[in-house]
Amino acid sequence: LDILVKQWIRSEGLRQSMNWNQVEQVGGKVVCYGSFKLLVVDKESDLDLLCVVPRHVTREGFFKNLYELLSKKDEVTELRQLPWAFVPVIKMKYRGIEIDLTMARLVGLEKIPENEEFLLMPLVAKDLDQKCLRSLNGFRATCEILQLVPSVEKFRLTLRMVKLWARKNGLYGNMLGFLGGASWAILVAKVCQLAGTNGSQGSCVNLLHLFFYTFAKWNWPDPVYIKKIEAQSYLAWNPAMNHYDREHSMPIITSSAPQMNSAVNVSKTNCQLLTSKFEEALVICQTVLEGTRPWSDLFRPTNFFEEFDNYVLMSGTCQGDSCLWFGSIESKLRQLNQHIGSCSKVSSVRVWPQPFVRKDGHNFQQMWFFGIKMIVGHSAETIQEPLHVFTDLCMETVKNVSSPYASTFSVFWQHVPRPQLIRFLTSQELDISKPEKLSYAAVTLGQGSTMTNPVVVTSMQSMSGYTNTATARSPGPVPQNEYRQVPTPISRVFPTHIPGLGVQNCIVYSLAAPQPGPLLPSHVLAGDHPAYLSHQQYKDITRPPNQLFGTFQPPNRSHPSPQPGGYPLMQPKVASDLFPRPSQGHKSPQTPAHQLA
Repeated sequence: LDILVKQWIRSEGLRQSMNWNQVEQVGGKVVCYGSFKLLVVDKESDLDLLCVVPRHVTREGFFKNLYELLSKKDEVTELRQLPWAFVPVIKMKYRGIEIDLTMARLVGLEKIPENEEFLLMPLVAKDLDQKCLRSLNGFRATCEILQLVPSVEKFRLTLRMVKLWARKNGLYGNMLGFLGGASWAILVAKVCQLAGTNGSQGSCVNLLHLFFYTFAKWNWPDPVYIKKIEAQSYLAWNPAMNHYDREHSMPIITSSAPQMNSAVNVSKTNCQLLTSKFEEALVICQTVLEGTRPWSDLFRPTNFFEEFDNYVLMSGTCQGDSCLWFGSIESKLRQLNQHIGSCSKVSSVRVWPQPFVRKDGHNFQQMWFFGIKMIVGHSAETIQEPLHVFTDLCMETVKNVSSPYASTFSVFWQHVPRPQLIRFLTSQELDISKPEKLSYAAVTLGQGSTMTNPVVVTSMQSMSGYTNTATARSPGPVPQNEYRQVPTPISRVFPTHIPGLGVQNCIVYSLAAPQPGPLLPSHVLAGDHPAYLSHQQYKDITRPPNQLFGTFQPPNRSHPSPQPGGYPLMQPKVASDLFPRPSQGHKSPQTPAHQLA
């Protein structure tokens, strides 16, 4: 690509009747930035490239002549351009690798050096237009991050873990209103700075715990800075001067001047969602450090398709140029999410950032799902106006698209209750977060926390919507008189067996032989904890003689529920439902008369 761009720059100069020697001397190159520059790429990462061109090359030539040159290359597929984006970009796949190619036209230099370090000089940004400045700042901010952290190695490893956690929880993606790669890198760099040189020399486990603790407690919309610059242009993020900046919910500020908010697309609702997820991850980290859970619990995928009762399916179809059409739809989903959330009947809404792709011959389909929680008394089917407006807007853009397949572009929506999701998604796609069940022996050996027999559910937190009320402990040194108890096989199943952890309210599901007495421990039934009031009505009920209970299977706890143990919301059963009285000889149509006692 670097060779291809240099050839294009020469041809642009010759087209403008420049001298051959001058064309050979002005230079130009392609540099990388983003996750590839930070060395934190994975198989799902794209490659961010910056095309640095001399003053005689225009933006129109970039999106016309270079675009045509790329379209003729066999190595290039899924080519499309976004010249009107906030950061104008050419998107493509080059030999199967996702590429985002931006451009910066340096008007203040007569010759572009081959060494890329010159791009960090303040003189380079002189007289640049806003679009070129935004493109150049992507490279400069990436380089500065590596200079601002105490330990680059620990920063990279911690960032890898945080990005993996974000993807598993559906929190990764700047276009759909979450945090992109630049924002996650800035947050991790901030934590490395807070830990200092000594903190960054230790294990990455401490940095990961500090990351979730810091941003679970962060007072948004207070901005996150890793570097403050006093004298800046009017283009910099400044809520004191720019009233639009005051509306930002989650300011995460870049380090290069002019400083900008890398999380400008994050809404107040998504900010609350991110904070609640930070709190959940903090609780998991604390239990892992106590030895009661494995690290795999932190990176277990969340099952989005069990969090809501109602979903909206937004689907796009075409017979060619699928990346162009699906990209156009995806760029508008963030506004649709906000439009649905502003409806008075909606309690909360969330879009899953990962689309689901289908291909049948020459027909392409891509699906996105929105989870909707309605206010009590309202039906999800009443949400229609935002969906009609969205589809009309998408079809209006088709008129401005230059594609031979434009006539096949279509988009439609559909309300889907949770039981009907299986019509559109495979069982594997719907079952992505259910953990593999471990045997009792595996649990006692410390190989995991998912248990089959018995099951202990610790009542340590409550969830309501996106609010997590679990207490968090500040990371700090352990006093000399405190020594961590090494969990025994029994303590891994019953946490109260470990001295020093205090008494925890637990519900123990036992599959052993039936025993007289209540199903819950006596210290639970004797307490006045409101979460257990619904169980106290059974404590004086004696079990009928010779009555055996069938094997009790604990309910699915992967969905939020205010009741302990993850019971689904339902009215408590009366005693007669649990212990039906034997028949006293009343005649019924199902019982022959000669069988009555």
